[in-house]
Amino acid sequence: MSLDTAFLRDSKTDHDAFSGVDPAASILRHAVKIWASDHGIAGDDLTRLTDMVVDFASAAIRDHGRGVQPLA
Repeated sequence: MSLDTAFLRDSKTDHDAFSGVDPAASILRHAVKIWASDHGIAGDDLTRLTDMVVDFASAAIRDHGRGVQPLA
């Protein structure tokens, strides 16, 4: 489902179906999939790449919240 479809649906839609879904992670996953398809990455490699990017971004955000400083 595209973002346009999600926003243009009937306003009476039950939005509880999206509870627990991180919108930022969903957008990042979508962006990675678009980038990967433009670069010829597909299948299991695409899934693995997407998971790695989202995990890295999540870890960076968690570490920043804890005040962890990079080594560089």
